[in-house]
Amino acid sequence: MRRVEFEWMRRLGWIEQVSYGRVQFGATKAGAAHVPLFSTGRVDDLPQQHPEIDWPALRTLGKGQRSPLAVLCTGREAASS
Repeated sequence: MRRVEFEWMRRLGWIEQVSYGRVQFGATKAGAAHVPLFSTGRVDDLPQQHPEIDWPALRTLGKGQRSPLAVLCTGREAASS
């Protein structure tokens, strides 16, 4: 699955980080970054929680193809305005 689908799931509120971790890049502390960590169990449960999504089709989308999750997010934002 593309990273963009993961980001749409975050915007929809389907997944959220559970903590942050520190990742070291290179030998200096200047290369360290804090990155969000996610529960794999919560991610694994998404197909059961959202059966309205065609998960096999979502996993086969290629570069440049619009995500069906984008439509859901756009509709949600329009409804809350």
